[in-house]
Amino acid sequence: MRLPHRDDRGTVHVYGDALDGFHVSHESASGNSWGEQHGPFARGADAITAAYALNRDVYRGECNVAVSDSAVQDGCPGVGLPSVPGDF
Repeated sequence: MRLPHRDDRGTVHVYGDALDGFHVSHESASGNSWGEQHGPFARGADAITAAYALNRDVYRGECNVAVSDSAVQDGCPGVGLPSVPGDF
């Protein structure tokens, strides 16, 4: 079940591409600071898995998770891009 975006929580981001690799990092709720960068991951699916594991293991599952279109495309080929903001 997908949870709505929560403005009072930080966000675990998945970003990058297949050429330079995919990365995962945590942004604070204020947007003023970033945590350690994890990666590069060769596959989008691996980075997405790492992002959800980081959220679960470090942030008690309370953070938002934002996955770039490039990671979705690489991690789930053939599924297509999200059609509206927040779809994943």
